[in-house]
Amino acid sequence: MAELDKSQKRDARRMITALTCTKLGDALINPKTVLTWMLTQLGTSSAVVSLLVPIRESGSMLPQLFISDWVKRAPRRKHVFVAGALMQAVAVVAMGAVALLLPPTTAGLVMLAAVAVFSGARAFCSISAKDVLGKTIPKGARGRVTGLAATISGVVATAAALALMVIKEDSAARTLAWVVVGASLLWLLGSFFYGRIDEPEDDPADNEASADLMGRLRLVRDDGLFRRFIVARSLLLGSALASPLLVVLAGKQGSSMLALGAFVIASGLATATSSFLWGKLADRASHLTMALGGFITALVGVAALAIGWWGPDWAQRPLVWPAIFLLFNLGYAGVRLGRSTWVVDAAEGDRRTDYVSASNTIIAVVILLFGALAAPLQALSPLVPLGGYSVLCVVGGVVALKADPDR
Repeated sequence: MAELDKSQKRDARRMITALTCTKLGDALINPKTVLTWMLTQLGTSSAVVSLLVPIRESGSMLPQLFISDWVKRAPRRKHVFVAGALMQAVAVVAMGAVALLLPPTTAGLVMLAAVAVFSGARAFCSISAKDVLGKTIPKGARGRVTGLAATISGVVATAAALALMVIKEDSAARTLAWVVVGASLLWLLGSFFYGRIDEPEDDPADNEASADLMGRLRLVRDDGLFRRFIVARSLLLGSALASPLLVVLAGKQGSSMLALGAFVIASGLATATSSFLWGKLADRASHLTMALGGFITALVGVAALAIGWWGPDWAQRPLVWPAIFLLFNLGYAGVRLGRSTWVVDAAEGDRRTDYVSASNTIIAVVILLFGALAAPLQALSPLVPLGGYSVLCVVGGVVALKADPDR
C-alpha cells in the first residue's frame, strides 16, 4: 500500500473534499430516483421520464473520444475539471428552475436538455479527473482517495434523505426542486477545492504522440488487456442498468416521499458503508474488485427475481425493495470503484487519456444498445431484463478476473 508524502496528503485532502461535494450533488439530483420522482409528481409523461437515465449515463461518456485531444492540450488538467464543474452547476440550477417555473410537458423536455448539458460537462470532468488523480496520487493509494470521498458523500446523502422523508406530500415536488437548485452550490465548492490541487504541469516534449480518433479505437483491437477490460466493463453494465428496475418493482407501494427517501437512504448507506473498503481492495487488485462487485449484484438480482416471481407476500412489504436496492448498490460500488481504479493504474500519461476516452465512448454506445434491447422486454415485465442483466454480471465478473492490469 503506497504511502503519501506531505504534499501528496495535502492534494489528497483537497481532492477528497472536491469529489465529496460533487458526489453528494450527484446523489441529490440522481436521475434514477430524485429527478424521476420529481417529474412524475409534476405530471410529466413517462416517455420523457424514461429518457433521463440513458441521457445521463451515455451523455457523459459518448463525447470523450472526441474531446480527449483537446483535454491533452491542457498543461494542467485540473482546469478542465474546474470548467466542467462550473458548467454542471449551471445545468443543475436549470434542472430545478424548470420544475419550479414551467408546465409539466415543457418542464420535462427542458429537463432533458439540462441533463444533456450536465452530462456533456461531466465528460470533461471524468476524463480530466483520472489524469489529475494519476499525476498527483501514487499507485496504491488512488482507490482509497476516491473510496473515501464516496464514503463521506454517502453518509451526508443518507442524512439528506432522512430530511426528505419529512417533507409534506402536497408541497414535495416544489420543495425538491429547490433542493436541486441548492445542490448546484456543491459543484461550485467542488471546483474551488479542485482548483487548489498542486498538479504538476505537463511538458509537451514528454507527452506521447497523441493517438488520432481511429488510433484510439484501434487500441481495442491491438491491446489485449484493454480489450478484455472493455468486454468486462460492458457486461458489468448490468450492475448499473438493473438498479432502476428495482425502483420500478417497488412501484406498488406508491410514490410517496417516504418511499423516495427509503431508496435514497439505501443508496447512501451502500456508498457510505462500502466505498472505502472497495477502494482499498481496488488498490490491491482492481480487476478482482470489479469481479466481486459483479458477482454480488448478480446474486442480489437473482434474489429479486425470486421475490418478484415466487414471493408476492414479500414483494408487498414496504422495506423489502429498499433493502434489495441497498444490497445491489453494495455490489455496484465495487464495480464502479474497481473499473475507475483499473483505468488509472493500467496506463500512464496520454495513453491513460486514450484508455479513458476510448473505453467511455464505447461503453456509452453499449448503454444505448442495451437500453434499446431492454425496453421491449421491460414492457413485458421488469423481471425479464433484470434476469438478463444478472446473467451479464456473472459473465462480466468472470472476464474481469482475467484482466489483471499488473500482469
